Amino acid sequence: MRATAGLRLLPDHEANQILEEAKKVFDLSGFQVVKDSVDIMDGSDEGIFSWFTVNFLLDKFTSSGSNEDYSIKTVAALDLGGGSTQVTFAITPKMIENQSKELEMHKENIYNINAFDRNISIFTQSFLGMGLMAARKSILTHPDNHPNKTAPENVDSDSIKLHSECINPIISGAEWNYGGKKYKINGPVNGDHKVVKSQINSNVEEDRPIVRFPTCLGIIKKVVNDAIPHDLPVLTEHEIYAFSYYYDRATEVGLIDPFTGGTVTVDDLYNEALKSCEYPNTDQPFTCLDLSFIYTLLHDGFGLEKTTKINMKKKINGHELSWALGAAFNVLQTAV
Repeated sequence: MRATAGLRLLPDHEANQILEEAKKVFDLSGFQVVKDSVDIMDGSDEGIFSWFTVNFLLDKFTSSGSNEDYSIKTVAALDLGGGSTQVTFAITPKMIENQSKELEMHKENIYNINAFDRNISIFTQSFLGMGLMAARKSILTHPDNHPNKTAPENVDSDSIKLHSECINPIISGAEWNYGGKKYKINGPVNGDHKVVKSQINSNVEEDRPIVRFPTCLGIIKKVVNDAIPHDLPVLTEHEIYAFSYYYDRATEVGLIDPFTGGTVTVDDLYNEALKSCEYPNTDQPFTCLDLSFIYTLLHDGFGLEKTTKINMKKKINGHELSWALGAAFNVLQTAV
């Protein structure tokens, strides 16, 4: 059993208490249990295991010759969880030639792994706090949401009231639980509006509350830039697969098929974020914020061009994309 960013974000004593309770269950299970059967997974392992899962299911490790370079044929893996996000890809000869400076600056994030008797150099970096839920909290509480540049947490009897520039002005008191706290989320104190043609009657104009999109993006860029360095190696040599919350949010707004997934560009995500920020939706109050964050993470955080294509999948050949398959392979390989 491996815990991920949810426990990595907790104070050590709280995380250890949860692990100890889980270990008790394992000890009483009747199965063979080793010392580290229950533990917290490193972010780097989470990235590598997810990368392995995607490439294994895509059959990228099938060799057609003894001199074939796996690094060239593999795809990059982008995993967006609730507490952290990972970016992982194999280092190709062209990357060594063109991005040697960036790779040297991040050499602590380069790992040599063995996949089916082939050694591959992998770049992986995990960003704790840049998962969708953790980032949402950082965006909602950012000081730039408020004229006095302080992040208010006005506590009433049982919840924390927040106003945010990334929430539509029509939203008032939307409940959100995160990190053991209850929040009541609202749009900005002085929201913006836009006159648009009615969807029911094109001859009628209506005053629609909207998110100030440039202001919202500015806040999100500050959150992303504070967490992710600007000198990361750029994903220019690999096809890209993204999953977890990337897939979930794309399906919710109809960018990809909910069963088969699909391919989108970074610009598609930008346009969908803009559209959602200009449409008041009380049923899904975080759509504007979440899509804007995903776009900013990919474009400003990971340096992807707006024309970059991203394959978004939940399953490949009936198997779900996650770190679990890669972790299982690692356990079996270590046991052998």
